[in-house]
Amino acid sequence: MTTRSARSCWLTNALAALLLLAAAYGVFSTPALVERWGTSPVGIVLTLVWAGLACRILAGAVRPPSRAEWAGLAVAAAALRIGSALLAANRVSPGDSAIYVELAQNGLAGRGLAIDDPWLGIAVRAFYPPLYPLLLAGWSWLAGFSTPSLLILSTAIDLLTAAAIVRLGERVADRRIGVATAALYLIWPATLFSAPLAQKEGLGVALAVLLALAWCMAGEGRWWRRSLAIGVAAGLLALTQPGWAPLALAFGLAAWPRIGWRRMLAVGAPAAGVAAAVMLPWWLRNGALFGAFVPLTSVSGLSLWIGNNPDATGRWMAYPAILHGLPELEVGRVAGGMARRWIIAHPAEFVRLTLAKAIRALGLAQSGVSRLSAMRPPIAPVYAAALLPLAQAAQTAMLAMTAAVLRFERRVPVAFLIAALAHMLLVDVWFEFDERHRDVVTPFLLLTLVAGAAAWLRRRTAPAVAASARPAA
Repeated sequence: MTTRSARSCWLTNALAALLLLAAAYGVFSTPALVERWGTSPVGIVLTLVWAGLACRILAGAVRPPSRAEWAGLAVAAAALRIGSALLAANRVSPGDSAIYVELAQNGLAGRGLAIDDPWLGIAVRAFYPPLYPLLLAGWSWLAGFSTPSLLILSTAIDLLTAAAIVRLGERVADRRIGVATAALYLIWPATLFSAPLAQKEGLGVALAVLLALAWCMAGEGRWWRRSLAIGVAAGLLALTQPGWAPLALAFGLAAWPRIGWRRMLAVGAPAAGVAAAVMLPWWLRNGALFGAFVPLTSVSGLSLWIGNNPDATGRWMAYPAILHGLPELEVGRVAGGMARRWIIAHPAEFVRLTLAKAIRALGLAQSGVSRLSAMRPPIAPVYAAALLPLAQAAQTAMLAMTAAVLRFERRVPVAFLIAALAHMLLVDVWFEFDERHRDVVTPFLLLTLVAGAAAWLRRRTAPAVAASARPAA
């Protein structure tokens, strides 16, 4: 399940080409990014320090760090996370972060998961998936909505993701690779920059990795336990990030070569029922509110329009005036119809735009900097200039190095990476698709990268070890 059958596998070569193209786009876009955000010597120093940490973590896949080194890495990771929180302290974040805080506050106030949308002029009640605002409301009832509170919650979620990565890495490669991948994920710039904000993507990534792990274990033990694990993870993922819900099928197909199609169906069919049971309260709630079946959210049609119109870039954009004041479900129906008519009338432009969204979202890494810079009061421009080199260099290096691994390393875990990228290209990218929407691919890119780096390091060190072990003449 986890390795390529041949070096010339066309699928992995195609994905390698895609990642290399995205890396090249990131490189050629860097001058424009620097022009936008500015330059700072601190940014170069920060990037070099981070690169040193990352290189030691990669080396840990072959030579585990000592206890003192682990302690140093933990202190450095905590310092980076706290530094991100200090930038956000006493500031208000716009966008989704503010929306999820307001949803949680409305829930605690007894208004339910509803929020007034200024762009549409109506109160929307099923625009946003429910799991993260419910979790945020429960946590904030205990700890409040302060930056330290949000930092602790996101850190707990990221640690859950890291634990799942360790177990997944242990099963598809070995434990050292899993540990190194988890450590790298915890210091990944996108993870750090989201840590002090109320962003649902971290929870979505945790559930996606747990879903991959559940499918990886589907051939072991009693079928009903595996069905329960897959179904619960799939249902919760759909209630967190609906666009990632098809990963349940994609990861099942990734597990198929290992567990066989009989086991896949025997586990997967009941898992679908479990997922439906997990989502049933949301369906019943929406049915009572709207008198209609709303399986995920009411925003899918509008998201399709944001991703497909004459001015679309994949990023959020202001809604057309024709939607203002329409009932919530009508908004999705009208916007979705507008998007479909544009796609039918401009098929070549649709294909070009879809590919451009994928390359842009993979190749750029400015959204975390943009979110912090958009806070009120704004951070000083020098901080944004210092953070951009770290984010962009890390993303570009990951893409280029993973492309090399896919092209030249034969025995590395690729099945779940292929599934995640295929889902992104075949499903997710049709809609609104910005940098944060690619976050679900990051753990699997890092896992493949670490496994490839470990294989390369072992080949480099093996001759030296053999030479040192050879008796003197």
